[in-house]
Amino acid sequence: MKLISRVGSISFKLSALYLGLFLVSFLAIGIAVYMLTTQTLEQQLKNSIEMEVNRLKTEYDSGGIAELADEINEVDGKGSRSLLEYGVIQGNGTLIAGSFSGFKNFAGWQTVTQSAKANKVGNTFLYVRVIALSNNIWLGVAHNGETIQNAGAAIIRAFIWGFVLVIFLGAMGGLYLSRAFLRKIQSITTSTQAIIAGDLKHRLPVSKNRDELDELAFLLNRMLDKIGLLLENIQQVSNDIAHDLRTPISHLKFRLEDTLTKNLTAEQYPERIAFAIEEVDSILDTFSAMLRISQIESGSRRSGFKTVNLSAIVVSVIDALQPVAEEQGKAIRVDIDQDVTLTGDKELLTQLVFNLLDNAILHTPCNTQIQVSLRLSDAHIEWVVADNGSGIAEVYHQKVFQRFYRLEQSRTTPGNGLGLSIVAAIVALHEGSLTLFDNKPGLKVVLQLSSQ
Repeated sequence: MKLISRVGSISFKLSALYLGLFLVSFLAIGIAVYMLTTQTLEQQLKNSIEMEVNRLKTEYDSGGIAELADEINEVDGKGSRSLLEYGVIQGNGTLIAGSFSGFKNFAGWQTVTQSAKANKVGNTFLYVRVIALSNNIWLGVAHNGETIQNAGAAIIRAFIWGFVLVIFLGAMGGLYLSRAFLRKIQSITTSTQAIIAGDLKHRLPVSKNRDELDELAFLLNRMLDKIGLLLENIQQVSNDIAHDLRTPISHLKFRLEDTLTKNLTAEQYPERIAFAIEEVDSILDTFSAMLRISQIESGSRRSGFKTVNLSAIVVSVIDALQPVAEEQGKAIRVDIDQDVTLTGDKELLTQLVFNLLDNAILHTPCNTQIQVSLRLSDAHIEWVVADNGSGIAEVYHQKVFQRFYRLEQSRTTPGNGLGLSIVAAIVALHEGSLTLFDNKPGLKVVLQLSSQ
């Protein structure tokens, strides 16, 4: 991988940006530390000089110039001249006490650079406090500022080395992050190219640390799984259409050919035409059901969702199907909570309830008891249709929701195998779940929806 590709990567640019911001912050902190440290040391030094000046002025006020000169000579004699230097001058600059005369005759703080002495290297920087005494006499007390200079120089050196270290570590970190970032991008690119080439089973790599790119790859893998499932459904539907529509179309073709080849009476033609119309209606019903499933799965109906009273829908469907069940020797028992509402499509929910109840009536033997219950618990709705009929083997619980799939015992009954496929599509549209259980004996269908 070329260095230029790493430098041009988004991760390296972000690393460089953060490094630049950190360096600016680091520099600002260094300047603040330098200023605060030197100002604090300078203020401490000036305070000590000020105290000494006030003490000497007190000596002068009590004993005059002679007393002041004796005090200065006494202090100089103790060898503290390396820290403090003293001087008393007249207005014309003549030194009359002490050993330091490098200040000017005006009151206030002065800074003086003193030439190096024989045993020292470099010039000496002094802070001087000057006050006016009587008779045009000036007192100056100086202190060596070398400590402040050394402290400032040490801070500058430390921050220079820190600056270099931050640049080095930041650059290395940026290169490392860009390398790791480009590796992941390269792996995603390679996997994407494999998928484009036709390997629809291939998936993007997802590492264990699950960073943002891994989360994106995980979502893309889920999308690919969904697309793969849809493609399999399309292939399955194509096969099922070819298989399930062959029979009615073959019957229709045979009857029409038979009508053409045989000498039929005028009374026989209406019968043949009615049969043809019945077969065509069956084929159109199948296509209508398929189109309805596609419309539901597209999610376009979700925009028209409104608050729906599911209790009222269930009661109305039961009232409509109760006579059919009684005619076939079957009984429907109900246990329904009142005013159970949810946000959804009233027409589709009505079809869902009708299809499930109609299946329970149509595919169960005589004397079957069908129990219907509707419960609202917290924010969840549970609707159950249970019967004590012959039931469905567990191995077929998921297959019955596939398009055109019909159990052997159901092939003698009218239908096209799309009723439960429509139910599954409606449940998915309403973000619910539909599960089949063994009722021992019979079948138990549990639908769960959110009431929000």
